[in-house]
Amino acid sequence: MKDYKELIDKIEQSGEELFWQGGADNDQIKILEEKLKVKLPISFKNFLNEYGGGGVIDDEISGIESNNAELKTGGTILRDTLECRENFDLPNHLVVVFYKYQELAWCIDCSSRNNENECPIVSYDLFRRKVTNVIADNFELFFKQYLELRAGIDL
Repeated sequence: MKDYKELIDKIEQSGEELFWQGGADNDQIKILEEKLKVKLPISFKNFLNEYGGGGVIDDEISGIESNNAELKTGGTILRDTLECRENFDLPNHLVVVFYKYQELAWCIDCSSRNNENECPIVSYDLFRRKVTNVIADNFELFFKQYLELRAGIDL
């Protein structure tokens, strides 16, 4: 996550408005894992520790708001994931990290881990109710791509 400060600065300098939900502690991340019945990868836990969630306004990454994993407000992982599970048959091994209501859901696939115990980020088609493709090999790469796209640069 240390490499992303430069990208975040460039986004802010471009005039984009950023919002971060505030860091989440390990106890709250554990509560989230228990509620969703998954084991989150370390790269995503690091993001939650540092930022909690958020990003560019109206395109925020789902997170833990106000260091409370049980909040079910818009933009929280718990609400976004449970809503997609209930309304769009999202499988239990997927955890929503980016959600546009009735448009798209990008998720961590907690059932698939590489040698570093990281999980891919996949696109879940809400209408066809299935995974359609892999967006990134892990959350760290996904976050970098997210920031680069919004900064309009390619590092």
